[in-house]
Amino acid sequence: MTSSTDAPPIRCFLSYARQDDVVMDFVAPFAASLRHYAYADRGRSLEIFLDRDAIGWGDLVQPVLRSAIRSATVLLPVLTRRYFDRPYCRKELFLFYNQAFVAGVRGLLLPVVLLGDSFLTEDNPDLAVQIVVQRQFHSVRQAWLEGPSSPQWRRTMLSLAGALVDAVEEAELALSVPPALTDTDVSAELDRFTTDVQTMIGTTRSVVSEFQSLVGGDPALLTPGAHRLREAAWTFERRAVEVDRLLRATGSSCAPAVTAELLSLLPGVRALLTSTRRAEAADAPVRRTMAVFREGLTALRSGLCVVKSWAELPNPGQ
Repeated sequence: MTSSTDAPPIRCFLSYARQDDVVMDFVAPFAASLRHYAYADRGRSLEIFLDRDAIGWGDLVQPVLRSAIRSATVLLPVLTRRYFDRPYCRKELFLFYNQAFVAGVRGLLLPVVLLGDSFLTEDNPDLAVQIVVQRQFHSVRQAWLEGPSSPQWRRTMLSLAGALVDAVEEAELALSVPPALTDTDVSAELDRFTTDVQTMIGTTRSVVSEFQSLVGGDPALLTPGAHRLREAAWTFERRAVEVDRLLRATGSSCAPAVTAELLSLLPGVRALLTSTRRAEAADAPVRRTMAVFREGLTALRSGLCVVKSWAELPNPGQ
């Protein structure tokens, strides 16, 4: 075990939806408690960052993220339903998870669930949810409800601090072993992904065209298109994350120009959503249908965020 007298601080980044903390006022007492209990119980000091620029991550470009994993930096996503609705929060989760996966240290992703536990089920098809469930998230809901001075808070923070230190010390050992190389044909996967992008473009155009012709009519007619877009977007996002993991494992780079046409469709999608707000406010069936549509748009934007990061991936040997 590392001696507390010479161990460098464990670097941690809290990823959260800022709007949540404005109301819940959770992050400051959470960070303070983790720092205290990690050192008091395990002799490891924590350096906790609340801002990407402060930790030096910027837009999570390479080789910064790779260096963060090599130094056993921990990502603590503080989760509510709002987190999953934010494409850039999803991007942080996906890119960190993939880099940790490639390095064999997935334990450095330590999800903390503040609210929205019922959303996190094994049968939820949302890829971000599946990663969180797989990582066996820690719920802090009851601790937050009872407050920082409560026994429940102290028990929860002590347990979480211990889990964090355990994860880092396991990663420190694992990182001494070179990761296994993959022999997957990167070029073939990128060709396949190009086909995935074209499928997403076709679906987006088709659904937007349908919606433009049907808005104001029978809301039931909008439902199939909304579900079709969401399913296609979920598939696109999943494929983007899979290819991202492959690129990181092989040290390959890829210019994201393949998605330029898809990016050009987003303003039209957003304009469509804006045009339906009045109908959503007045009609519950329309609102339910558009909620599905919005979930698809979130996944689409999230996948595009992942793809845009590929231009910063290092070439082999860098």
